[in-house]
Amino acid sequence: MAIPWLAALKIIPWGTILENSPALARSAEQLLRGTKTTRVPAASVSDLRSAIARIEVLERRDQETAQLLADLSAQLAAMAIATEVLQARGRWLLVLCLTLAASVAALAGAMVFGR
Repeated sequence: MAIPWLAALKIIPWGTILENSPALARSAEQLLRGTKTTRVPAASVSDLRSAIARIEVLERRDQETAQLLADLSAQLAAMAIATEVLQARGRWLLVLCLTLAASVAALAGAMVFGR
């Protein structure tokens, strides 16, 4: 069960938060000053070529991964169908075994009580 909003607001130590708010503001300002954006130097032709080569490798891997996933999903579908077939065969085998057991029991009963 969720805590009602009013109870949640009472649990929060507002006095402590208000006492430490100047320190929180200073820390936030320092963090903001430390995360200034820096200019990226211009890339050379060799850097661009190596980046293009890495991108091509990654695209090739993506295609291979997509093909692998397609193959795995096809195999999973085939396994699901095979499982359903085996389940149906198992039910038929159970019915056959029960029928055979009932026949043997009836035959044994007829032999014992038939005398």
